[in-house]
Amino acid sequence: MPCQDGDEAVKRTLVAAPLADAVHTSNWAVLVSTSRFWFNYRHLANTLSLYRTVKRLGIPDNQIILMLPDDMACNPRNTFTGSVFNDKSRLLDLYDDKGALEHLGMGGIEVDYRGNEVTVENFIRLLTDRWPTSHPHSKRLMTGPQSNVLIYMTGHGGNEFLKFQDSEEISSFDLADAFAQMYEKKRYHELLFMIDTCQANTMYNAFYSPGVIATGSSAKDQSSYSHHADQDVGVAVIDRWTYFYLEFLETYLNSTASDVRLGELFDYQTYDRVHSDAGVRYDLFPGGELAAREKRVLDFFGNVQGVEIEDGLKSSQIDWKKDLEALQKLAAKVEGEQEDVEGVHDSPIATAAGKLNASGPKATLDMAHASDSFLKKIAGAASLVVLGGAWMASSALTKQAAIK
Repeated sequence: MPCQDGDEAVKRTLVAAPLADAVHTSNWAVLVSTSRFWFNYRHLANTLSLYRTVKRLGIPDNQIILMLPDDMACNPRNTFTGSVFNDKSRLLDLYDDKGALEHLGMGGIEVDYRGNEVTVENFIRLLTDRWPTSHPHSKRLMTGPQSNVLIYMTGHGGNEFLKFQDSEEISSFDLADAFAQMYEKKRYHELLFMIDTCQANTMYNAFYSPGVIATGSSAKDQSSYSHHADQDVGVAVIDRWTYFYLEFLETYLNSTASDVRLGELFDYQTYDRVHSDAGVRYDLFPGGELAAREKRVLDFFGNVQGVEIEDGLKSSQIDWKKDLEALQKLAAKVEGEQEDVEGVHDSPIATAAGKLNASGPKATLDMAHASDSFLKKIAGAASLVVLGGAWMASSALTKQAAIK
């Protein structure tokens, strides 16, 4: 039908279009559990586990959107009131971490959407930023063309759909169109989509927006399995795919300086570990599989503190060197005029000009011997030239370091 042909043309155009030429300056995470009820305890634990890990690696709470449809910590069936665990050892309380995060002042959780707020509509609105002006900024995904976005989803699903609280579903086509809107509105630089559910890999088949890497826990007609149960809690406490992602992240990313690549992370999800065929889709990413696998894990899971510099303020090394040479010539000219003044033999200006490269900002002018007012003016001008050159060189180097 014509409408289908038109849709296919739009998709081809999006895939062929280049990504915005923007510098990666920030990372955001959207972490979504879509299941309620006590027997789905593991889905909330999955989400809180990823939440704790990205916080540990430096993404601040104001750049994490956490969606939890149920409060397992306060469920009357919970033997350990106020706590949620992802391991039967119960050494780590995901609701109120008493470990390293608390030591850093990062203990506890901040839930952005809870209970009945976790809906398909709100999730789509979050991605596309289609909110009324009264919607709080703290509950919005305030991303732009410089932002890398990690989206993690877990729950019950099937062939190209994921349930939200057993009352509605989101399809792979809904997600694909939402990502397309994000791309059109320049709401991401690169996007990593992760999903842990039955037949998870079918959820990214419909994607067509550039700059997206997608990975899932199981192929079509395969289930996604839990890892283990806690007999005292009474239910499974984490899913296998998420468990091994966490194991890798906690083992190999010990700091925000870790140089681990996405390819290593994806390769860790073997069939022996996951008991299903974990999948990855690379073709939407510029450079394909090779480029995607070479991306640093921290480009999505960690903190990035960059500086965005306007085009008019950018200065290359060649530019500031030319400016410095011009200042040196000006200083030399002033020196020549000074030498024409009768009775002046030892000029402090020449000394200052010679120190321009050797001493930089420390170059000073000794004006103790210049009694003539004209000489004082010349020396003062040379001093400004020297200090101006040093300032321009320092400023240019600072900008270059920020860009790198």
